[in-house]
Amino acid sequence: MPVRMIGTLAEVREMAIMKWVASTREEARIILQKIINKPLKSRAGIDATLSTNSMEKMLSGKAVDKSVNKEAHFLAAANLEKLFSNAIEPFKFLLNPEKNNENYREVRRLYAPMSFGKRIIPVKFTVLVMMNEKEGKRIYSLEAINVDLDKKE
Repeated sequence: MPVRMIGTLAEVREMAIMKWVASTREEARIILQKIINKPLKSRAGIDATLSTNSMEKMLSGKAVDKSVNKEAHFLAAANLEKLFSNAIEPFKFLLNPEKNNENYREVRRLYAPMSFGKRIIPVKFTVLVMMNEKEGKRIYSLEAINVDLDKKE
């Protein structure tokens, strides 16, 4: 994903500065608990919330293993609110027919830049749009991806 999809390199570097520091599951959980059920809006215009169940899934060992490393994952989790506010949706995906989708109208994938060490890496969010509109949209997961955004043109 080229930087220009998000903004200028200077804009992306500014967006990528994280507010919170967290290097453990517990540090990330303490910060995330403050935004449970708080309405969040992405740069792409998607309104969503984080549930306690999604927070616990996001902090699980299986979820952490999908990220580039655990430090990046916990940093991303702790900064979910800022990252989500900067998230764009550069691609549209269909529901995976191999999975049970009976409760979902659609699954959205959003991306935001995060400074990690001397790199700027993308963080991918999965947002579930529930079939029952009263249940809204839920931030289901996040993943810190092993790609240098500032090296991509």
